[in-house]
Amino acid sequence: MRSIVQCTDAFELSASVTNHEPYGFNFQFISFIPSANRPEEHIRFQGQFSQKELIALRDFLDEAIKEVAC
Repeated sequence: MRSIVQCTDAFELSASVTNHEPYGFNFQFISFIPSANRPEEHIRFQGQFSQKELIALRDFLDEAIKEVAC
């Protein structure tokens, strides 16, 4: 699964999660600059996470957004 997180005319940031049984899930942040001389995707962050760890990350982000939005 892959989704664009942020997108402008000059920059794109996407997140990707793929299942790699039995090792867990591969999570990546991927950037893309379409105006570069040789546009190509670059992995900015990557890690192997369990389902429990991804849920903890999601819960953290939800709480952080709620806290900032108040």
